[in-house]
Amino acid sequence: MADFDTIIIGAGPGGYVAAIRAAQLGQKVAVVEGRDTLGGTCLNVGCIPSKALLHATHMLHETHENFEKMGLIGAAQGVAPFDDGDFLAKLG
Repeated sequence: MADFDTIIIGAGPGGYVAAIRAAQLGQKVAVVEGRDTLGGTCLNVGCIPSKALLHATHMLHETHENFEKMGLIGAAQGVAPFDDGDFLAKLG
């Protein structure tokens, strides 16, 4: 069994910074994390991935609106207008 001076629970933004600082101060540090990656919820599944998905859907919506205005898609061309609500529902 290994001995540690400091055990950090969670490798999110606070946990990994605390672990780095404790190691800089000469502590033998262990970090316990339930995920396979560092960074916590915000980095891996929350804020940042959600913002990327939202940005992509807004860009897609704007593209379809502009294509409709230019006459490239729409009822006259036999292409249905983009429904972002339907798109997001399919993503689950």
